[in-house]
Amino acid sequence: MSYTQTTHNTSYPAISPSNPANSASGKVILITGAGSGIGQAAAASFAEAGARTLVLIGRRSDSLTETAEFIRAKHPTAEVTRHAVDVSDADALKAVMVEAVSDFGSIDVVVHAAGVLPELRPIATTPVDELWKAFEVNIKGTLIVAQALLAVSTAVKEDGSEPVLVAVNTAGVLVPPMPGMGGYVVSKAPLLKLVEYIAAENAGRIRVVSVHPGIVQTPMAVELEKSGLKFPYDDISLPADFLVWVTGSEAAFLNGKFASANWDVEELMARKEEIKNSSELTLALDGFPRTN
Repeated sequence: MSYTQTTHNTSYPAISPSNPANSASGKVILITGAGSGIGQAAAASFAEAGARTLVLIGRRSDSLTETAEFIRAKHPTAEVTRHAVDVSDADALKAVMVEAVSDFGSIDVVVHAAGVLPELRPIATTPVDELWKAFEVNIKGTLIVAQALLAVSTAVKEDGSEPVLVAVNTAGVLVPPMPGMGGYVVSKAPLLKLVEYIAAENAGRIRVVSVHPGIVQTPMAVELEKSGLKFPYDDISLPADFLVWVTGSEAAFLNGKFASANWDVEELMARKEEIKNSSELTLALDGFPRTN
């Protein structure tokens, strides 16, 4: 099931950070969930694309140190800062953004990759507090990140561009229910509408998109395997490089939309006017409105 005829499981030239069209030269990139998995890989891809500064956020300082060392080993000129912060802590997160703007002048891109996977079990037996923790990170955390970015991005940059926020989501919100996945999916589905509203209410101030990163072998995916849910894995280079592309100028037409890293970006760009000027790739009720 795909929006484009061509799909991908690993990186390819159109999204490669070495492609000049995807240059992040001079940009300040803030990434949550940067201590492992997709957040860590995305940080490396932005560094390869020439990002000036990487602001890494995660709950564990040791994991952030590993990410910073990993980046510096390959890109010694990249400036990297680390902040051990829980994204559900609004004051702490905003303080990091205020500091980043003070130190570096702006925040150009925020990749919100932090997420929580509740224990896989039926909704009927899922502890309410456990499920609500997923909402605290997956929904409240995204709201906190968006509000903080808007608060510190009051002025349009000299080149006329606006900051870009990517909320990492899941294709699970698009498919029929999978037993045991309810806690995770219902804590991600509201992101679709939240992204739409942020985009609609802040035109010209912020660009925002919800992204399914594919299925990569992260600690979260390992938990899925333990439950018996097995999927073919995508290479982690796919979401890492797609996040570089989707935050660039070529992907401006996806503002307020959902996109999957598996989809072919050249096909997406060929349909950009159709996507931009329609409700495609937004949340809708199947069968409504009826046309006959």
